Order: sequence, then structure tokens, then C-alpha cells
Amino acid sequence: MAKEVMAGAPGSAAREAAAPGLDTPASVTPPPPRWSRRTMLWLASGAAMVGAGGMWAQGASAQGAGAQGAGAQASAGAVGGARPAAGGFGAAPATIINTELKKLSATTYAFLQREAQGQSNYSVSNFGIVVGPNSLLAIDAGGGPQHARNFIAAAKPLGKPFDRVVITHSHPDHIVGLTQFAPGIEIVAQEETRKQMAGMPAMPTPAYWATNPAWGKPGDVNKVIVPTVTFHDRMTVYYGDTQVDFLWPGRAHTAGDALVKVPKDKILFMGDIAFFGVTPLNGSGFIEDWIKVCDRTLEDDSVETIVPGHGPVGGKAELKEMRGYLELLWREGRKTFDAGVSAGRAAAEIDLGPYASWTDADRIATNLARVYSEFRGTLGSPADRDSVRQAVTEYNQLKGGR
Repeated sequence: MAKEVMAGAPGSAAREAAAPGLDTPASVTPPPPRWSRRTMLWLASGAAMVGAGGMWAQGASAQGAGAQGAGAQASAGAVGGARPAAGGFGAAPATIINTELKKLSATTYAFLQREAQGQSNYSVSNFGIVVGPNSLLAIDAGGGPQHARNFIAAAKPLGKPFDRVVITHSHPDHIVGLTQFAPGIEIVAQEETRKQMAGMPAMPTPAYWATNPAWGKPGDVNKVIVPTVTFHDRMTVYYGDTQVDFLWPGRAHTAGDALVKVPKDKILFMGDIAFFGVTPLNGSGFIEDWIKVCDRTLEDDSVETIVPGHGPVGGKAELKEMRGYLELLWREGRKTFDAGVSAGRAAAEIDLGPYASWTDADRIATNLARVYSEFRGTLGSPADRDSVRQAVTEYNQLKGGR
């Protein structure tokens, strides 16, 4: 039986007061000026800095990039699927984020977030909930304090407190919102994820949190909260008679990914091993292993419903489609690498086919640079990080970036 915490702690009125209503959008002003493609691609290259702080550079750099908040929107309507690319890393953080609490079974929910059409999905991620007799399990914590507040507010009608959060990996878009849960709440992660988070330096608070209500409010502070419980291969908890398995599938999107499985309902929360309708970001991934994890999941008869880290709820058809993007990276990247074509030029010239319409298609530059490092055997090294910067710069030049 999952342990319980005092009711009302994570969903207190004080914490929820700033969350916009899930039925009524906040006022919206025109979106902020677009950052240059050069600026955002450079920020995105920070994802390759595997050792802790790299991905947080996006928030710090944003302070000087002129981001001005517009409005946040939370909608009770369904969150849309694939749609034309949002300008990739040429767009500022989303100013409108639509949300949906989607019931998947009697005890399991997905809380989906999706940026408005034409905006970037960067750090706009999904959550999950498993309901027990007396308490709730949270799956992931979101990329901004407001994301977590919206999630906690959406769960309030369930009438029970969160007693545990499981984190699918260490990237900021899944851990920043931990500050909004009750102090001392149990936080579970795969052991490598905790190691990565424990090594993160103090993180600056992005200035746009104070001006963009889709992300935060004045006074929000960025802070890393390290997991309190870890597992290696697997861990099982029970919420009433609902078994929930935390599973390490091996390296994929990161070295410490966690799958969250509800066996009786054949539901699998895949974190950022799955992106549906959104271009995967391979800043700290292992493409060859990632493809193998997808293959094992596709062959697993105990999985039917898949909740991705980004995009709408889907199933094996959607996972197979995303696997095709990874396969394209590996196949075409191998050809251009062997031919001596630079990663930046290869990214600019590659035919993405149907994936060209996926949100944030410009991630191809970072993704191919990481694949090249995998071919060289230099993942995680200074050379790996330098190769991403070089690829992003060249890609930007070839694409006529501003």
C-alpha cells in the first residue's frame, strides 16, 4: 500500500491560487517577438551538455533574450496531435499551453500539455496520475512551476493528496515543478537520474517566469530537488490493488530513463522515450539503444496505451512512427558521416519526409550532431558538446538563420 501524506498539502489554496482555471483561459496578448533562429538553436545545443547544468542554460540565457510573457491558457478540450512545425528553435517559449486531464482507466490519468499551434513544444511535457484509496501517485513534475500548479489543480477533484512523485528522467522539463509539491514528498527515480540531479549546480531562475504566466509568476524560484528513493532495474508500488511498476529499460533518451507501467490496464508512461507528433530531442540520448527499447516495447503484448513525454496519448502505431524518425537519424546519419559530410550540412540537407511537419523539426541539427558523436565514440565528452555547437552554427548559416 502506498504511504499517505496529510491531505491538502500539495493542493493547498495558497499553491493553487495562481493557477488559471482549467475551464477559462487567462487573457492573452500577442505573442512575444521571435528569438532568432541562431539564438534558440544555440540554446538547444545545451541539451548535449549531459553533465547536469547544460539543459538549464536555456532558462538562464532566456533572461537576456527579450522574452515577454503574453498569456497562459488551460483548456478542458482535447489536446491536439501532430501539426505543422512550430518554427523549431526559432520560437520563444510557448505563451499559450492547452491542458487536458484524460482518463485512461478507472485509476489512471494522463495530464497532457500542448502549446498553441505555431509555438514551440520546448519543455512543454506531460504528467500522469495513478489513484489509490487514500492518495495519488504523480508521474513527472513539468518544466515550469505553473505547469505543476496546473497539474495539482486539475487533480484536486480526485479528492486525495499526492504522496509520491516518480520522475522519468533528469531533464528540466520533467523535474522543475517538484518545488510545487509538498515538502518532503517521496520522489522516486532511476539511480542514474538521481546521480545526474545530485550533480547539478544551483540553477538560475528564468526571467520569463515572472512575465509569462504560462510558465510561472513573480517570486517563483528555480531549484533542484533531488530524488529520495532510487531503483536500478525495477520497483513496484501499489495504490490499492493497482500495481505500478517503475522500470529501467536501459539507455535510451538518457542513461537513467524510467518507464511507468500499470500492468492491469496495459498502460505505459514512457517519458521522453516517446514523442508523438513532436520531434524527439536527442541532446543526451543513445540512438542505437533507444531504437532497441522501442522495438522491445512494440513486441510487448502487455502494452496497449502509451503516454509520451510530449504529444498526445497514443499506442504502438504512434511509437512505431516515432521509431522511424530515430531510424532515419541513424541510417541517413551513417551515410553522411561515412561520406565526410559535416553534421550541420547533413542536417540542413536531409529529407525529413513526414517528420518535416512535426513540431520543432529544427532539432535535426542537435540530433544529428549527437548521432555523429555516437559513431565516433565521443558521447559525453567536450568534443561531443563542441560538435553540437558547430553543427547548430553551420545549420543556421545554411538555413539563412537570422
